[in-house]
Amino acid sequence: MALASEYRLMLTKSYFTDRVIHWISAILLIFMLMNLSTQLHNIDWDIKGQLLHRQDAVEAHAVVGLLLFALTIGRLLFIGLNKAKLKRTTPRSKQHALMIKSTHIALYVCMMSLVITGLAMINHYEIPLTVLSVELQPEKVGFYDFFPTVHNIHMLLKQAIWWLLGIHVVGVVMAKC
Repeated sequence: MALASEYRLMLTKSYFTDRVIHWISAILLIFMLMNLSTQLHNIDWDIKGQLLHRQDAVEAHAVVGLLLFALTIGRLLFIGLNKAKLKRTTPRSKQHALMIKSTHIALYVCMMSLVITGLAMINHYEIPLTVLSVELQPEKVGFYDFFPTVHNIHMLLKQAIWWLLGIHVVGVVMAKC
């Protein structure tokens, strides 16, 4: 009897931890998707000056991106190493199970690809940056040669993650009905 109640408690704590990491990650992701464009395009650059303003915007975006990356890896490890089976939506069919699995894999791959392309861009940025106390020197040649290609890929991934988030939300709502 004590073992059963201990298992329920572990399941509850595990589920709660999983959900907290999920929702913090979701909020950070939405913030990331909306914040950099707003910081770069909708704020008066005269307040700080163009250079300092761009540095702050890119550095904040990079720090939040790395935090999101760490949370994502942490959540995957937590799920993989967790002894308790976490409560998940029960698929209605094999196709539904495949759709759930595919959407989640695509979300994780897209997020990791955004991190990789983001890191590539800050390593080839035209102005000096400091991210997590690491000073990155400007890369003028790489900025004009390499950066535009990686930036285009990053923007495609940004659009893809919006679509995947939409599919995910619609799927959750439909599963609850």
